[in-house]
Order: sequence, then structure tokens, then C-alpha cells
Amino acid sequence: MRALIIGHDGQDGGILWKQLAARDFSLLGVSRRGIRVHASEWNDVVDITDFLDVERLVAGFNPDQIYYLAAHHHSSQDSGSAEGDAWHGSWNVHVHAFSNILRAAKDHCPDVRIFYASSSRVFGEAFESPQDETTLIAPSCVYGVTKASAMLLADYYVRVHGLFVSCGILFNHESPVRGSQFVSQRIVNGLVAIKYGLANALEIGSLDARVDWGYAPDYTRAMQLILECDQAGIFVVASGQTHSVREMIAVAAEYLQLSTEVRVMETASILRRRSQDLCGNPFLLRSVTGWQPVIGFHQMVRILVDAAVARHHGHAPSFPT
Repeated sequence: MRALIIGHDGQDGGILWKQLAARDFSLLGVSRRGIRVHASEWNDVVDITDFLDVERLVAGFNPDQIYYLAAHHHSSQDSGSAEGDAWHGSWNVHVHAFSNILRAAKDHCPDVRIFYASSSRVFGEAFESPQDETTLIAPSCVYGVTKASAMLLADYYVRVHGLFVSCGILFNHESPVRGSQFVSQRIVNGLVAIKYGLANALEIGSLDARVDWGYAPDYTRAMQLILECDQAGIFVVASGQTHSVREMIAVAAEYLQLSTEVRVMETASILRRRSQDLCGNPFLLRSVTGWQPVIGFHQMVRILVDAAVARHHGHAPSFPT
């Protein structure tokens, strides 16, 4: 089996790479930083926003599976950028480049199975909870709008051209390789700094924000199961439970054996967009594929803490994938 991973050097791409390599896949990864190969040959640099580049890639590699994980990321605690820049970057990566992949697949390998990584941000300020595949798509941020647009594009290629294109609506999922700007890493890195006397307080945006958090390797396994389904579809990938930022801090602090009187400061200015209390219902995914998360919330937090401690001591973090 040959798999093409667009966005191979992000959190999900790196984890998926390890999982597929362990299954003896031939792999080709494409990202802004370049290409990567495993048990395959490819030397050309690829710009996924250039159709001719993508056409040459898809026709030449002839993949059995394509995982489209590329994303123009930002977090609620990111410094952000001008809205115009956000639109340009998000549209180019989430929609335009994805359309190049779909068009090339239709023309050169119509039997390929394609997974598109969408986001819970497509639900915006959801009017119902938990959210599932029937929940109204009503995004309220640039990221969500462009992810929703790509889902419509995927549906078009399924209905009109008969491609196998499935979308995973991914809720928050964490691992030790998650970017440092995300709240989970801010928490564990901040508490480890307190543990070793490098800081005396943890600064956070909102203690009461609630998040449906899962463990990233569980979610990349879900992607693989989705492509093994009989039919293409849309699937919510979520834990089905929410936990507050306050709870994550408490679990991490207890594991680090820190005093219960850890000083935490809420700083609203850290938040560049309002948090949305979203909770996913993964019933369809579980009933169709049998998927179940292996790592629960408390174990996930402990894994993140162990990795932060390893980084503090100058070691590369290892974690179960």
C-alpha cells in the first residue's frame, strides 16, 4: 500500500507516519519544509498550491491512500495575524491546495481513498450539544469557514465524480509534539517550570474554558479506520467528554507533586478569540469502525507532563503511538 501524507511534519502527520510505516506502507510526505520518503522513491519538491506540481506528484506516486492533514494553524492563545492574512493562508491551504489534490486524483488515480482533516471549528457557536454529523455547520472563524468549504468540495467530488473522499471532524487532540502555543502545552510547560524553580506562576487565558480533549495517536488511528470503511462519509472524531482548563492544571500539578497552592493567573489578553465549549459525539465512528480511544484524559495529561519533564532535562520526549 502506498500512502501520500500532505502535512507529514505536523503533529498528526508525524504520528500517522510512524503508524503507517509500522504497517509496511510505502510513504511519501509533503509539507512546506520539503518531502520525506519511506520505502519509496521521490526527489522533486512539491508546491501543493500549484496544480501542475500536484498532478505530477499524484500521477507519479499513484497512491492508494491520501491523507490531507495540511492546516493553516492558530490557537485561541496564539498572537494571531491580520484577518486578511488569515483568509489568504487558510483558503490556500484548506481549500485551494485540496482542490488540486482532488482534481489530480480524479484524472490520474480515481480509485484512491482520500481523508480530509476537518475541525470542530466548523460548528461555530453550536446550538446543540454534543455535536455530531447532523449538527448545523455554522463556523464563526476563518479557520472554520475554510474547513467547511473544503468539506463541501469533498462532497462534490464524491457525488459528481465518484471519488472516495471522507472527512474527519476532529476535536482537540494532544500529544507531546503539539505546538507550544496551545493551551495544553502552556499548562504542562508552565507547571514544569514552576516545579524546577524557573517560574513562580502559571499564566493562562481562562480557567473555566471546557474542551473535548483526546490523544492524537488515537485520532490518527481513526483516520486509517475511516479509509477502510465501505463507503466515504463524514465522521466526528472526539472523546465525547469535556474537561476544564482548571481540571487539566489540577491533574498535571498533582502528577508533578506540586503544592495545591500553585499560583495561576488568568490573563484575558492571552485569548485572541473566544473559546467555544464544543463536545463531539463519536457514536457513528464507533458503530461503523469499532474505534475506541486507548488513552483517556488523565493518562494523556500524564504523558504530556512526562514529555515536558524530559524536554526540561534536555531529552527528546518519547510517547506511546
